[in-house]
Amino acid sequence: MRWVEGDWTSEFWARLYNDSSKLFPYDTEGYADSIGVQWGAIIAKEIALPIAYRKVFGLKSGYLPFGIQQWGPIGKLADDTNAIYQVINSIPRNFTKVDISLHCPQDWKMKKDGWHFNNFRLQRWSMVPNYEIELTDNYEKNYNLFSKQTKRNIRSSLKHELSIFENDTPDILLQEFSRNQGKRYSIPNGFNRPIRQAMYHLLHKGKGAVWTVYGPGNCFHAGAFVAFSANRMVLLFSAISQEGRESNAMTYLINELILFGSGRWDIFDFEGSKESGLSRFYSGFGASLSPYIRYQRWAIL
Repeated sequence: MRWVEGDWTSEFWARLYNDSSKLFPYDTEGYADSIGVQWGAIIAKEIALPIAYRKVFGLKSGYLPFGIQQWGPIGKLADDTNAIYQVINSIPRNFTKVDISLHCPQDWKMKKDGWHFNNFRLQRWSMVPNYEIELTDNYEKNYNLFSKQTKRNIRSSLKHELSIFENDTPDILLQEFSRNQGKRYSIPNGFNRPIRQAMYHLLHKGKGAVWTVYGPGNCFHAGAFVAFSANRMVLLFSAISQEGRESNAMTYLINELILFGSGRWDIFDFEGSKESGLSRFYSGFGASLSPYIRYQRWAIL
């Protein structure tokens, strides 16, 4: 296994991606390039782990870019715990800091949790919560798994004369997110550009869609960007207004997306659910916990 920066063919990357058991939209070569970060990968014949990095005085810091929730590994060995440990141990020593998130293999066994030393490096493995719905080909089966509260919220939303619009742009979502969530949460500097580029890249490839919900008077209530990748639909980005909170517009929108996805995709991925309120909200649609891995490392020598 070795660290490589762009010294591979697109065919090689595509083969590893297609050999993966979990096909996430941001694991493709084009997606990573679209968000405009420096990145390379630890690669071997049957596995690759992409890592974005910043360089200071010749030393690298590996990180997870905005617009990506969990990144790699890809390939036939991406579901092999031992292969993942080998990949991580192959990260070069000139990476003084590493803080990345990656897909959790089916046979994952955490050798040691909490901060500990390994080859003079302080490291930690931890799990990050995420929720997914296993879609069936029958919407009624999916609906029957909704909680009573979620069903009540859907019925309540129908009283507000909401309508779905499928031709808005990602800029509308970003505008409404900044206008509404920006008042409630601290938005990191540099967030808007990569997520905007990622959404437009997916639209250009026919792998994404913008769905927005409006109320009477053409008033924005909620919106979401959904990415499509093989058997998976991913809630990549969303926005909601105060009017949307009062009308349960996001519940209405996700229900419509589940109706649309039933029989087309196998998994609806909510892409991150660290807040307890979001966890309850997603669980209300019958979503179950499907965590991914966070790896952190400080190089001492």
